[in-house]
Amino acid sequence: MGKEVTDMSKVGLIIRREYATRVKKKSFLVLTILMPLLVVGLLFLAMWMGLKDDKQYKALVTDPSGWCGQEIYYDRTGNAPVTFYLYEDMITDAQEFLDDSRFDEYDILIAIDPQVISNRIVNVYYREYPSASAQSFIELNVGNRLREYFATMNGALTIDQYRDIQKNFSFIFRDFKDLKQDNITQRAGVGLAFSVLIYMFILLYSMQVMRGVIEEKSNRVVEIVVSSVKPFQLMMGKIVGIGLVGLTQFLIWIVLCFLGLMLIQTFVFPDIMDPSNWQQVQHGINAPDIGIATQHESIGQTSEMAELILRGINWPLMISLFLIYFVGGYLVYASLFAMIGSAVDSESDTQQLMWPVILPLTFSYFVAFGIVTNPMSSSAVWFSMIPLTSPIVMLERVAIGVSGGELIVSVLLLIGTALLMIWLAAKTYRVGILMYGKKASWKEIIRWMRY
Repeated sequence: MGKEVTDMSKVGLIIRREYATRVKKKSFLVLTILMPLLVVGLLFLAMWMGLKDDKQYKALVTDPSGWCGQEIYYDRTGNAPVTFYLYEDMITDAQEFLDDSRFDEYDILIAIDPQVISNRIVNVYYREYPSASAQSFIELNVGNRLREYFATMNGALTIDQYRDIQKNFSFIFRDFKDLKQDNITQRAGVGLAFSVLIYMFILLYSMQVMRGVIEEKSNRVVEIVVSSVKPFQLMMGKIVGIGLVGLTQFLIWIVLCFLGLMLIQTFVFPDIMDPSNWQQVQHGINAPDIGIATQHESIGQTSEMAELILRGINWPLMISLFLIYFVGGYLVYASLFAMIGSAVDSESDTQQLMWPVILPLTFSYFVAFGIVTNPMSSSAVWFSMIPLTSPIVMLERVAIGVSGGELIVSVLLLIGTALLMIWLAAKTYRVGILMYGKKASWKEIIRWMRY
């Protein structure tokens, strides 16, 4: 019993050393603090630029054939990025617009050709390149007005009838087993964000394990250390210590991002869930109350996504499972990278050994993107069970909804594989860590596992 306690205390010392040396580095502190600030800052900047774009353009619309019916509908009471002014005469040359002092106050010329009904071309000239919201505003409002006039000019339809016809149908796909659940694709997108994050963490910190082993081996520090601790204790201390660094960084990111978003919602954008605010971000205007279906639907989808992100996802479950799958996936891949680090003398010798390890991790990364479009496919089920890919893939399925039985099986397989990899890595580490001057292959590493 006393010997086991001593062994554990040695592992604890190694863990504390690995953890402290990395956490105290300036690079760790800078990355840990700057990353969430960057994420929150970019979100704030995107919303601020969408809501605070003060540039207002005056657009002169030449429509000699009267295709617009002498009016272009838009919300004149809102913060429209473009104000339209109709000019019934034809301006035949853009240079005429530039040279005539009567048009100096206008920033944009929209020339509607008399043949627009057949050639479907509208030329837009500008003095200064217009913003994306202004371009979208022009295309949406002028385009819709032309379509409305074409559809109603012979008296077959009224404008209201045409707008009713143009409204799209909402197809909502629901699971018989859970009629309250929808937004499958959006949920898969949220899960994909977790998958990308866990992929980055596993790869980043597993590589740190390999580099740490190579550094100690090349400096011959390991020869001194193994005189007082077992190779297994040294390997586990390094793996656990670096893993705790990753968990620390992730938890700090979660806390800082959460606080940043709360501060933005409290002091800057208190009505962040108001659909009109999301509409302004996307189009730069308040929704015109004229029945333009495409605009309302786009805004509705944006607002629904915001609602889903803020309230529709079980965040405690997602974060808890992220930690479980990160720990399991990290132990699997960190053990493999520790094998590689113990088998080589320098990082330049790792290339040939690394690709079989990185291949399943990278493959699961691309599989995760494919699952977004078909989250219930058989490949999604299988790859969420295979331990080498489940840390990346399963979080997408959890965001969508997965049975408890499948989740338990996936976690148990991952834990079992992690323990197996640690055991195999320990056998390899014990032989390779004191071997110099020989480039090992996977065939030789597998032979070491049998010792």
